[in-house]
Amino acid sequence: MSLPLENVRDRLLRAGVAPRFAGRYVIELREHLADLTERERKAGLDAAAASERARELLGTDTQLAQAMIETAPRTLAARAPWAVFGLLPLVGLVAVISAIDYSMYRLLEPVRAAWPGGVPNTYVGIIVAARLFTTYLLGPAIAGACIFAALRQRLSSLWVWVGLALIALFSSVLCFRMNILPPRGAEPGGAVFGAITVVLVDGRPSASATLSLVATRATVLFTIAAFAFSYLRRRIYPYL
Repeated sequence: MSLPLENVRDRLLRAGVAPRFAGRYVIELREHLADLTERERKAGLDAAAASERARELLGTDTQLAQAMIETAPRTLAARAPWAVFGLLPLVGLVAVISAIDYSMYRLLEPVRAAWPGGVPNTYVGIIVAARLFTTYLLGPAIAGACIFAALRQRLSSLWVWVGLALIALFSSVLCFRMNILPPRGAEPGGAVFGAITVVLVDGRPSASATLSLVATRATVLFTIAAFAFSYLRRRIYPYL
């Protein structure tokens, strides 16, 4: 059983009202409804009749929602979904990976000349953790944040799907990369840093292998994210 005036909250969110404003407004309406109900009961009505009369006095869901929609500011997600779900996730992805690349470069620079031997296992563990995070966790985390924002705002914009596709693609291309044994033609005895996924075949970068890996990762991530968003949207908000 849904809470009183929950339809009003849904209407506000779908109209682009910020969740915090919508929630506060509904709480105030519920308190006012309780006061009206108590007043009608004191006037001699039984509980059911008092509740029904109070609801009529408060107004219809459409009237209550429209009163708030006309005055409350709309969220950026509703006004510019292209920015929230298309641009912002990509900027965040690039910023996080750039920060990790720079931090790892500064951290490993003192021992870079010692590669491939003579480096403590701690450094190897840090490298593996950074690579796994940027390769397999960062993209899904950003996609999950976008799904959460879309569901919270009751959005069904095409830009949500576009954003998930862009996140899947760019998170498959960008990652922290460090080759302990550099490819042919690189300076021997050092370590090669990078922020773009590259697959080496026989010690040389392979365009076909790289494209195949990127396409596979992007397809898998987009499929999982799209399924999760579609499932949760139907499960939680079947009217969208």
